[in-house]
Amino acid sequence: MIHNARVLNISEEGMAFELPEPAQLVTRVKLQSEKHKLLGEGTVRHCRRVGSKYVVGVEFADALRWRAPDDSMAEPVPLSDQS
Repeated sequence: MIHNARVLNISEEGMAFELPEPAQLVTRVKLQSEKHKLLGEGTVRHCRRVGSKYVVGVEFADALRWRAPDDSMAEPVPLSDQS
């Protein structure tokens, strides 16, 4: 199943995003984001309903890590074009 998810936050070891339906814990998921320069897999570690959406937390797998851009950034760091 393919979903376009709204990324809520991202760190070196994982990320959280919104989905329209729940994700099963311990499920392996493929992650791909050109915007965040991310391609690999992760494992669902938590899922909770927030309003009509689900917030899913994924821990990166297989040594996948995200690195923040080297450029200086203004705070807060926007992770999604959507409001």
